[in-house]
Amino acid sequence: MNDAHTPGTLTPSREAALARPDFPVARVARRLGLDRAEAELVLRDGARARAAIAVAVQEFLDADDALRAGRTPTAPVAQDPDFPTGVGMGLVGAAVLWEAHDLVPRLALRVATDHYEDGRDELAASYLALVQESVEPGEDPDADALAWAAQSLLVAVLQRSGDPAQAEAIARDLAAHDIPLDLWREDDPSLPDDSLAWHGGAFVGGIPPRRDERSLSYEDVHDYLDSLLADMRREEQAEGGAL
Repeated sequence: MNDAHTPGTLTPSREAALARPDFPVARVARRLGLDRAEAELVLRDGARARAAIAVAVQEFLDADDALRAGRTPTAPVAQDPDFPTGVGMGLVGAAVLWEAHDLVPRLALRVATDHYEDGRDELAASYLALVQESVEPGEDPDADALAWAAQSLLVAVLQRSGDPAQAEAIARDLAAHDIPLDLWREDDPSLPDDSLAWHGGAFVGGIPPRRDERSLSYEDVHDYLDSLLADMRREEQAEGGAL
């Protein structure tokens, strides 16, 4: 997923998506808070698009924090009928497509938590895999905490829908690293002082992240983005294309 191109240029997959005649620029612009008149230029500029995604993600997280705290979020993003889970999934797709890698772990963990709480364990496991694949072990304590939180939620997923022995093995690993078993329940996970750095391992069998037993890949997120774009096109058609 690393961009081997000159900074600001499009990766092939992103270029292909934006080149599609049915790419719903207006809907993507609205979700990212972009001015429609300059949306196409912004979306073709990697740096500007990532900056817009960062703002949209922060607004989403603030609104989601309010919702989880029992308050009524007032941000426009909270008025989206797909808020919070669908909006979060869309933003994960955008963050992956535009390579805003640092935004993926926290966002994907929120989405995974929602899916788990909705009983959709396979989707939860897929997004947990994406959290862990997006964190470089030991580089950032905050990112380590997110990876460990994903690992702790994986225990709950495996206990309910996977292999209890695998769940127990991961729980023992968490204990050995002084990681709370319920770390995933924190909206902003942080590690106790005695906890050890994320070791980078451990998305193991039990419940496969996908039915073919592969973890969530860039292509999978791109497939989801395609689905999201199709939904956006249908919404545009239903509204007669009006913005």
